[in-house]
Amino acid sequence: MPLDTTKNNQKIQVNPGEVLFIAGKTATSLNIIHEGSVRVEANLGDTSLILYSLEGANLTPGIFALLEGSAYPYTIRAKTSCLISTYAMNQTNAKKTLTSKISVGVMAVRTLLKEIGELYKRILAIKGLSSKVTQTIDNLGAVYYILNPAIFPDIQPGGLITRDENIIDPVMRAIRNNLAGFQEHGGILPDKPNIGFLEDDHGEFFEKDYAETVEWNDAEFHFIRKILAVNPKISQALFEADPSLLQSASESYVKTYRELFEILQKETYDLSEEFLMLFNGENSLIEKFNLTLDLFSTGYSTIPSTTLLPISEWALKKSLMLLEEYKQIFGSQFANVGNSLDKLESKQNELSKKYAHELSAKKDSDAIIAAGGDSIKAGIDTAALKVELLNSASQILNYAQADPDAVKEFSTLMVKLKSFKNPLDPEPENRKIRRTIAKTYWDVYKKSFEKWLRDGKKAPKAVELMLRYGFFDESLLDEGHIVELTSRLYQPGGNPSAPIHHGTDWLEKIYSRSIPTSVDELGQTFFEKLKLDLKDSAIKSDKDIPPDYDTGEARLGYEISAMYEPNVRLTSGNIASHFPILTRYHITLPLDKCFVSKDDVEKALQYILSIDYTAFNREVLYRNEEIGIKNEFIQRSVIPDFILVPSIGPKIMMWQDLSIFRGSGSKESRGRICIPHFVTGDLKTFMLEAIAAFRWELCKNILGPDWNNVGIPSITADYTDYVQFYKKSKDLSPELKEKITAEFKRFRTDRDKFAYDYAMWIRYESEGVQRVNRVVRSIFYRHIPFHKTIREKVSAQPAFTELHNRFKNIRTRQHKEHENKYKKYMDASGNLPKELYENLIFYEV
Repeated sequence: MPLDTTKNNQKIQVNPGEVLFIAGKTATSLNIIHEGSVRVEANLGDTSLILYSLEGANLTPGIFALLEGSAYPYTIRAKTSCLISTYAMNQTNAKKTLTSKISVGVMAVRTLLKEIGELYKRILAIKGLSSKVTQTIDNLGAVYYILNPAIFPDIQPGGLITRDENIIDPVMRAIRNNLAGFQEHGGILPDKPNIGFLEDDHGEFFEKDYAETVEWNDAEFHFIRKILAVNPKISQALFEADPSLLQSASESYVKTYRELFEILQKETYDLSEEFLMLFNGENSLIEKFNLTLDLFSTGYSTIPSTTLLPISEWALKKSLMLLEEYKQIFGSQFANVGNSLDKLESKQNELSKKYAHELSAKKDSDAIIAAGGDSIKAGIDTAALKVELLNSASQILNYAQADPDAVKEFSTLMVKLKSFKNPLDPEPENRKIRRTIAKTYWDVYKKSFEKWLRDGKKAPKAVELMLRYGFFDESLLDEGHIVELTSRLYQPGGNPSAPIHHGTDWLEKIYSRSIPTSVDELGQTFFEKLKLDLKDSAIKSDKDIPPDYDTGEARLGYEISAMYEPNVRLTSGNIASHFPILTRYHITLPLDKCFVSKDDVEKALQYILSIDYTAFNREVLYRNEEIGIKNEFIQRSVIPDFILVPSIGPKIMMWQDLSIFRGSGSKESRGRICIPHFVTGDLKTFMLEAIAAFRWELCKNILGPDWNNVGIPSITADYTDYVQFYKKSKDLSPELKEKITAEFKRFRTDRDKFAYDYAMWIRYESEGVQRVNRVVRSIFYRHIPFHKTIREKVSAQPAFTELHNRFKNIRTRQHKEHENKYKKYMDASGNLPKELYENLIFYEV
């Protein structure tokens, strides 16, 4: 029986295991522990959990419920023999007591502080496990589809994957929708499933953040905690001088505890649902792998044993690990596992014995391949390559003639970094070491590049691999990786029609001053940066720069630090774990799958332009004094420069929309888009995001202050207006507005929201699959029209018919107006200048 708190209890003895206060009963007393410890337990749905223990004298268990004026959300039980006093009071009396008796008030607030800290630790443990389970489900679900693509017969190999909320089986529905998100965000499924794919974090593609932290409003919590952390005499004096601080602290902590308790309930419920999806019932994910093993054992499956059994073994071991972690957190096994995992273990043991010979042979084969045994197909002498690249780091440092002190520190830090289990861990110590190494690396890169140019573009292979791919130390890569890099190094660069450059070619153009330098991360040009560095000089224009400062070396150094190095970092996709030197820890896909050539960029670009033919269009002035044309606005497509930088990652950066920002020809100058040489995802998807950003920034740049003026229709003005006022739109249902609101929370800027809709427009809407709402569709059909053949195809759909007719009428009128205006510029044969003729063709529908 719980304690009777209708009367005061002075220092009564409580035995271990006895319940002091029971969950669900209204708190009617202030309780003080004089000695001993209590345990706080909670029933969260079907789950029982020991939240934390309170141990020691001068603690006030249950103070949260008393100050909130509510029932206990938990049960408090004696953990050891306790000496406790209770004082009958209600919420109002309790608040008065805290400010009138400062010692009691401090006791109560300190107890709440301790409880909040312990509760938060418990939440983090549950959240951490939940994140692991979610990641396991997502990855196993994708692998299940790879093994059994026939589960979705409407999806063609390599085709678009659409969401389907009508699938009854919740696991199959989750797999389908996850795959759609994975594809939308540029994810590439391996041809054959492998353990590496299962272990990797694909959250950026699944639209998931597998974070093991929980967000809560803790500003006030930390402020009061700092006050309580000072010398007790000082804090006591502070509270005596101003008792309202205690009242404020207690109110804040009660609010914080309630917020955290609700988070605890949600995280516990979510974890239970995830475990049910993984283990419980005939529709569970583990049961689906049981069915796959059944088909395999009866001969109806064509999946090789060497592919399927390692996957099912991983699923079994991972499941057991997750269940063991659950037991450690909750003190008991998950209650609703069912028998699916036992069945998986039984089948796995049986089949592993049966196919032991095949599995062993595959393991030996993999070991040979890992050791470079497959390099014969690449035509590369592995033994000779090993000798040539031995001590690559020393070769590169000697070639660059780097500063000896910097080299000494660099070498020491590299040894330390290589001792870490994963050098890319985003921990503070790792990041600090990586930053210091990166600083020396880029200095070495610049010096090596200059010497490489002076030597006629000839250097040791280690140096050439660094300049092209970011290679530095052969021990940081597997032998197969090095063979792959070397085999690609001397392949023909292709002959794309678009301006696509290897990074080394780009830097050479900068060095020779054949193209202008880029802007830095703050938007400063080479001239503006130099002007700041030479404040006391009389430099007012580019022509005033002293020759000693405007050299090829100076421009090269600026370009590497201002554009090249930032884009190597940004294209890696994860700033916290960035490291410019290529390592095996960067490589989540086989290098041959993620290598990007000039031809690859050209194909992705032509795919997008075949749909969005106006992607790089802008209105420019055309003059031709000979035939009387002074100022005529025409449409012109100016494809940006695409630069392949020595990086690996899932991000393409739109760096600049123009390369010249002032004067004649500025609006016709090329933009600059940087692409990692190894793209860990779908190149087309990332190109779409970059081109969307390019469209947005170019529109802003050209329109200036009117970029968001709805009185002057443009893609930025109309889309910004939609973002601001979609909740008031009569064209959108309440349900759709809620969906848009939830969707927008994922994006930081309006440009990011636009980029997401743009990708849906190009990938899905152009195929007639409706993925954007009618307001966005109307804006895009006007400003981002499909190619003529696509417009004619989709115009038969009701969602497009009215938009198509309106677009056609506007373009027909514009074509007629330009045709009449241009008649006076025709020559005797009735021909127009090329620029005017192309502009007229632009308005044809």
